[in-house]
Amino acid sequence: MRPLARLLPVALACSFAAMAAHAIELAKYPQVFVAPQGVEVVLAPTADGKQALVRVSGINDPIDQVVFLSTRESQGSAREVYTTRIDGRSYGLLHKQNHAYRGGDQYVVYLPGQRDGVSLAFSDDKSKAFKLADLQASYERQQKQGVQEKLGRFDRNKRLAGAQAELARLDQAASASCGTPVKTTVDWTGIDDEKLQTLSIPSFCGVVASEIDSACRNSPQFKPMAAGLGQIQCHFGPRLKIRVESQQVVFSTEKDAPNQEEFVRQFLRNQ
Repeated sequence: MRPLARLLPVALACSFAAMAAHAIELAKYPQVFVAPQGVEVVLAPTADGKQALVRVSGINDPIDQVVFLSTRESQGSAREVYTTRIDGRSYGLLHKQNHAYRGGDQYVVYLPGQRDGVSLAFSDDKSKAFKLADLQASYERQQKQGVQEKLGRFDRNKRLAGAQAELARLDQAASASCGTPVKTTVDWTGIDDEKLQTLSIPSFCGVVASEIDSACRNSPQFKPMAAGLGQIQCHFGPRLKIRVESQQVVFSTEKDAPNQEEFVRQFLRNQ
């Protein structure tokens, strides 16, 4: 049997070799972009250009300062998107658009929970001063802590809370416009994780409250009718359908149904 003292260096060497084999080889020059209100984005492509480490900082969001290993995806001849997994789905965090008529590339970061992207400006000084080793060390440390894995998991309760808050906002606006309580209740048990991840549920189930709000603001004579339409039940079904039942508006929506706003609007006109 060989002495333990001789086995340890061999074991350590194998361990370091395994780590090196899995280490990410980054290209030499990272890019640092800035935006108003202190937003900063670091883009560090891998040597083969297929992936990149991306870090967004200066934002009030759980992804702040987290280093993600993102995949570069081409979307047409002029657009590239760096995608990573956030909240259970592939998320296009950083977009690069080539504008030939503007004479260069434009980078836009899309922050979770915000519809519009934030335009970025390249910082030459910050890019030259940036230390790749620190970024890679942060990435590896966060990986060991499970930070990226946790952010990548779908959080149904968090998504539900966000959707419910947005529906409550639409209800409150309609209530204020109509001078009568408006409340939307959703059959959440009929909405699976895939729908909750891929669809904006308030855009579907909130359309009735939104159209009631619009009708009250644009037609004062509609306000007396709103009192009998303020309780809304919404669920997803096989087809678009709306009716009054037991003093409630029962609305069945469907993700591919077109012109839902006009459908609801026509229903309200006939009341």
